[in-house]
Amino acid sequence: MPLDTERGYHIVIKHPEVTPRIPTTDATGKFIATPMEMGLRVAGTVEFAGLAAAPNWKRAHILYTQIQSLLPGLGPLGSEDRYTKWMGFRPSVPDSLPVIGFAHRTPDVVYAFGHGHLGMTGAPMTATIVSELLSGKKTSIDITPFAPGRFSGSEAHSYGVTAPFA
Repeated sequence: MPLDTERGYHIVIKHPEVTPRIPTTDATGKFIATPMEMGLRVAGTVEFAGLAAAPNWKRAHILYTQIQSLLPGLGPLGSEDRYTKWMGFRPSVPDSLPVIGFAHRTPDVVYAFGHGHLGMTGAPMTATIVSELLSGKKTSIDITPFAPGRFSGSEAHSYGVTAPFA
């Protein structure tokens, strides 16, 4: 499975001079500003760099430049006691689609991973599909595009009818 690491970044500005009242998305800058008890969290940048590469903190600092264009009353970033930065790993695959379906070698295992930075968004539907697969039901959607075998060079298998162990 060609699993890679999608690394996401965010920055939290402590005691910001201005903040939106509710989570706000900037479609142009492709980031989200979320007011929180700990400060203003700004997230929205990712990279593929593997597990061993050092964090690229410029990506977190770019978010600060972007939020300043949305909230011009925000003061300078200043020293690291004014903010925290974070970088985390998310499992992703090259085609950006999750892997959902039965394992070829162990048919009582259902794969459900590789959602990248959309894991929380995809989780409800993925859980529905996994429960349908495990119960031997037809899946709610055609999951052929998500088949684990799609990277093996062989024809993808459709897992929409019954579980192989049912």
